[in-house]
Amino acid sequence: MSSKTSSSLALAALLALAAPAGARTIDSWEVLPNGQRCTMVSTFEDDVSIGLIWSPRNGELGFLATVPHPNAVRGNATTPIMLTFDGDARLTEWEDQHAAVVAGKDSDALVATWGPAHSDDLAKAFGAARHVSLRVAGETVGTYDLSGGPAAYRELTQCGRQLAAK
Repeated sequence: MSSKTSSSLALAALLALAAPAGARTIDSWEVLPNGQRCTMVSTFEDDVSIGLIWSPRNGELGFLATVPHPNAVRGNATTPIMLTFDGDARLTEWEDQHAAVVAGKDSDALVATWGPAHSDDLAKAFGAARHVSLRVAGETVGTYDLSGGPAAYRELTQCGRQLAAK
């Protein structure tokens, strides 16, 4: 994926978090359409948000994290991100050396993508896990509870079907 496309995904994610008009709440997850994409996101006590961004027209699923201005990321267009899911999916470790970074007012949005060919595997890893551990630029950010994620993911796919039908 080109960095321009990754950056547009990250910017769309940051804007979605800033203005959740039309969002649906599923457990602790917000699911909303955002132009050509749908986003599901949950925010935790440490002000970190995680979620998924789905682009139904090309079938790409990306991982979104917003992190309160990590120093190692400041001023970079991309950063390494590492995810470790604790479930029993075939692929539980995901690494993107060039996750897109978009600086926001209170946090930076990071979007990791692996292309449409890996979207199903990412969805399975997310759905099979109870938690995901997040590392950004080699630093551990935290481990996050994915409770309610499968129901929110079903809503995300419904959102995507509605966008694709337009």
